[in-house]
Amino acid sequence: MAALVGASGHCTVYDFDKAGDDDSEYSLTPAKATAVVRHNYEGRYGWQRADIDDLAAPSGRELRFCVNVHMDWKADKYFLGGCGGSTLDIGFWYKGFEEGFLLPAELPRLKRGGPSSLAMEAGVAWKIALIDSYDLLVRFCTASPAITTGGCGEGPDWGAPMTMAGTYHADGYPGRDLALTWMHLHDKERIDLAVSSPIDVLRARVEASPRGSSVWIIDEERLAREQVLAALDLPPKVLLEALEAAQEKLHPTWEAMQWELSRLIDEIGRSSADERDMIPVTEEHIRFIEEHTPAYVRRLDNGALVLMAHPDRTLWPLWSDALSLLGIRP
Repeated sequence: MAALVGASGHCTVYDFDKAGDDDSEYSLTPAKATAVVRHNYEGRYGWQRADIDDLAAPSGRELRFCVNVHMDWKADKYFLGGCGGSTLDIGFWYKGFEEGFLLPAELPRLKRGGPSSLAMEAGVAWKIALIDSYDLLVRFCTASPAITTGGCGEGPDWGAPMTMAGTYHADGYPGRDLALTWMHLHDKERIDLAVSSPIDVLRARVEASPRGSSVWIIDEERLAREQVLAALDLPPKVLLEALEAAQEKLHPTWEAMQWELSRLIDEIGRSSADERDMIPVTEEHIRFIEEHTPAYVRRLDNGALVLMAHPDRTLWPLWSDALSLLGIRP
């Protein structure tokens, strides 16, 4: 919590043993909050939650969300029996990526002087969601060395990483995304407690699938068992370099507008509230984001790796291009 709100920031926590009492809810700094709720977490509940009402996001917005943590025995009992491991998640009041929470329902537009088009407006909305989701994922996952794998998805449960907005890999190896996507889509398995499993264990799960099998990813795109295994058999450096090369493959429309968009975003950032108005994010904006926006590969100073895209774009185009560059997919 301190990584999210700062040591002097406040979060709301609950004493489950006093549920229903007037004094069961506390707004405290992270250190004091931990002291209040630790007995709940380490005792019979094995679970705790904290709420944040006004996180100042990099875009300038204030976000409201909750953070949950489950001890290994609690998660093992109620989520995925037999796997072991603890889980943490951020949820926007259990509403996932609902417009107005992480995805903005409105975007700023200059009243005078700036370029105005559907593409530019969509680019501004893309930037707001991207920088805020990246900031949350990195701050949350780098808060402790115990967090080895993270994801930015549409709710508190893990989906297929290739269809998520972002993933975090403390060991710097992205291949886990491939194996976990296969397990989730082919085996129809909840993967919350498998995300930090050794990669050889995950690879064995893929290899155990029938030869020639494949899974549907997005639209008509499919991923084959043999393609996943071929990528997992590559040296980690080769796979990472392919992803970094794939991020440079921009849609022509985006490539033509990216520098003008960057100047517009800077101008909006320097403007006062009186110099801009807010307009709604429309389905047309979302469609443009889905079809044109890029994804990014970022190596962090702690050796970790982050793959990041807009939630409506997902990581699949990045992975698809990388596998094509490697000759694994046509």
